[in-house]
Amino acid sequence: MISKELVEMLTRQIRMEGDARQFYLSASIWCKTRGLDGTAHFFNMQSEEEHGHMMKIINFLIDVGEKPVLPALEAPKNDFKNYRDLFETSLKYEKEVTESFHAMANKCLEVKDHTTLNFLQWFIEEQVEEEDLFRSILDKLDLIGETGTSIYLLDKELGSRQE
Repeated sequence: MISKELVEMLTRQIRMEGDARQFYLSASIWCKTRGLDGTAHFFNMQSEEEHGHMMKIINFLIDVGEKPVLPALEAPKNDFKNYRDLFETSLKYEKEVTESFHAMANKCLEVKDHTTLNFLQWFIEEQVEEEDLFRSILDKLDLIGETGTSIYLLDKELGSRQE
């Protein structure tokens, strides 16, 4: 049986995933209104991925006999200083999500909840990929700079993202 505290932590994680979905959708809109269609596509896909994460947690809670409650979401940031700020903000958010999953895993170890710990392992591995994705984009920006041509090329690359 899952502890009440872990249910509360997972409910907070549902909110984080929902907030991330909203944030990435907002980032997509910011890009689209600036002619960055490839990056808008990238963030739309990121938004859908976060929705999938949220649903995975909801379904897990149902599977272990809980009735998930959908928490209210915050209005996302909708303006960015520049292209780099978009990705720095994304990386910062992903690091917060990673910390949250680690806190839940630690709680699982404390209360000896191996079922929930096993469930969380997928997310912990996923967070390594998420952080690496945004770090690599920032590394590319460091390499190529933020001129019109370099952003155009990166926008084109990000637009090729597949599901």
